[in-house]
Amino acid sequence: MKLTKEEIQFIDNYLIKNEVKYWDVRLELLDHIVSAVEEKITKDGISFNEALLQVHRGFGNQFIEFGVPKIKMFESGLYQSNIGFKKFTRNKQKELGRKYRKMTWNHLKAKFSTFKFWLEYLAVILSFISIYQFKPKACFLIGLLVLILPTIYSAYYSLKDKSTRKSLNFAMATSSAMAVWSLYNLSFYILKDSYENVVNMPHGFFVIVACLFYPMIRANIEVYQNVYKENKKTFNLKFL
Repeated sequence: MKLTKEEIQFIDNYLIKNEVKYWDVRLELLDHIVSAVEEKITKDGISFNEALLQVHRGFGNQFIEFGVPKIKMFESGLYQSNIGFKKFTRNKQKELGRKYRKMTWNHLKAKFSTFKFWLEYLAVILSFISIYQFKPKACFLIGLLVLILPTIYSAYYSLKDKSTRKSLNFAMATSSAMAVWSLYNLSFYILKDSYENVVNMPHGFFVIVACLFYPMIRANIEVYQNVYKENKKTFNLKFL
């Protein structure tokens, strides 16, 4: 038995009330729940309310029946706990984290296997060396800009398309893109303890860091582009 539009909308609102904040996770859950509810109604001959409550429990959401009036069993049962949905979201985060790390690694290997990228990489290193010889501070600032390019890129898409906001796929892709910046900050804090202040720190060190991380930066940007295209296709999004 197929659910009505009103019943599907009810399930969507029920997920929102259960604090499923990422829209792509909510769409995936909506698809699972609608299919499961339809199957239970068809096979077991039960009502929509009974089927949804069973599916809700099936996701691992806790429900204490003691002290709950029978007429309020359905409403209370759906909103007592959302622990199952939180666990589902955490598992999706881990899954996407592994997926995007693997994608980044594959992009890195692909880049280092092409002569074109080696030329690009060499040109970047020579440019940094040339600038550093004349204006070390300017070179340092350019290096910083290069390191945050993936973050700037993801921020641009966040402003450009509303669909990238409150999306777990884009949140994890952004987190992956910011990994380089996190590594830079780690090296910064390790080194700064050896100097009285930031001004006395060697700019050349951070230029080297920027050059070393450049391939990963390029790979992270490409991964974000792929995530963008993949989600557009998967969810049939109309980007704003």
